[in-house]
Amino acid sequence: MSNKPLKPELKALLIAAVMESVCLGGGVIAWLSTDKIIWLAIGVVAGVGFSLPAVITFVRASKGQK
Repeated sequence: MSNKPLKPELKALLIAAVMESVCLGGGVIAWLSTDKIIWLAIGVVAGVGFSLPAVITFVRASKGQK
């Protein structure tokens, strides 16, 4: 395994995936503590707010690379 540094686009995508997981986890915890399903929807929407811009940036960078 090589020690090549990650590309900035890939690093942003990984960070967004972690943040989306945190948002989903927070939504599940809030849902379990309050028994209101709206917290799941809030967690999903908040997670998409992190991942969607990162995916768009990653796709644009990969298209420009070809």
